[in-house]
Amino acid sequence: MDFRFTPEEQAFRMEVRQFIEDEIPDVIKGVEEIHSSHIELEMEVVRKIAARGWLGAAYPKEYGGRGENNVPMTEYILLDELHLGRAAGISLTITYLVSIIGNTLLSIASEDLKQRFIPRILNADIRFAINYSEPDSGNDIASIKTSAMLDGDQYVVNGTKRFITCADTSDYMWSLVRTEKGSRRHRGLSIMLIKTDSPGITTIPYKMMNGIETCDVIMEEVRVPKENLVGQEGQGWSHLMEALSRERFTMINFKGVSGPFDRFVQWVRTAEIDGEHLAEDPVTRQRLARQHLDMVGGKMMQLIAASRAVHNDYVPTVEAAASKSWRAVQSWPKADLAVEVMRSYGLMTEEDANAPIDGLWAAEYCWAGHEMSGAGGLDLNRKIIAQQGLGLPRWSN
Repeated sequence: MDFRFTPEEQAFRMEVRQFIEDEIPDVIKGVEEIHSSHIELEMEVVRKIAARGWLGAAYPKEYGGRGENNVPMTEYILLDELHLGRAAGISLTITYLVSIIGNTLLSIASEDLKQRFIPRILNADIRFAINYSEPDSGNDIASIKTSAMLDGDQYVVNGTKRFITCADTSDYMWSLVRTEKGSRRHRGLSIMLIKTDSPGITTIPYKMMNGIETCDVIMEEVRVPKENLVGQEGQGWSHLMEALSRERFTMINFKGVSGPFDRFVQWVRTAEIDGEHLAEDPVTRQRLARQHLDMVGGKMMQLIAASRAVHNDYVPTVEAAASKSWRAVQSWPKADLAVEVMRSYGLMTEEDANAPIDGLWAAEYCWAGHEMSGAGGLDLNRKIIAQQGLGLPRWSN
């Protein structure tokens, strides 16, 4: 398999790299997540990206896209360069807008929803929050309790959601709800778009231990137009699996595989602690070399997934699940290595002006546990690999 980029892909990479240098303000470089204080600045940059046609390359022309081929690799390069350019918050915004919500709408939504939302997505003049998890469900999304009962031409939504990033700065929430009274687990679920300023919605923003901003969302008697249902009522689980497959595929590049680690290695090359040059320590050198090998393996998994998407014109579910699982199991060792080598400096946060590498690894260390649960969780991804990739039977207990 040839992983070399074509001359056209290399030219596109250089174009993106120049755009990052010219158009992305320094204040949002190094930001690994979406922050409410930067959201308007980030959206301004995303709109500039949209104006170049980079967001809608694969979308049909009737919705404002360009109808091009070979788009998965183009998308991979765009997100890769944004990470390497330390603009992960912008990359995450694009992931939400185009890769997850836009593509899933294109696949399953009514023509009305496509016409209403996709042009706005491709112009980056709308923001979404992904509204799945709940206080009592944790990573078990099938156990959600938020209800949406049909009343005439509207659904009445009641329930509480937790860890809903950007709920306080978004226009709509891409929401998983239970539309069948008394249904359990995977049955009776639906996806709908809920306007964030609807009467009955209370948004409670807060910061997690790594400084990342998120929200609780309380919905009491919230009325949602019936036409905001995405796909078929009661088929929310299958629609969710499609959205999660797209999320895993796109977010195999989320935070990059090598970007933060490369910055750590650059720091080690010149760092001196208590008179010791870290780059000369044999144990540190060996551990860095082993971690580098893991980084190379992860990069190959990313490229395999992107390449198969290009040549086979499908979302590579198994390959994306494998890459996501790899990143999850590597998150702890990678962060632990950095913090251990940096010693007390590794625990300094971005708020400390003297923190090496902008306090990146303190945040990475706190975030590592989330990698086990994001985009479906490690157990679910391993089930996908076992059943769809290896052809093993479903396990029942």
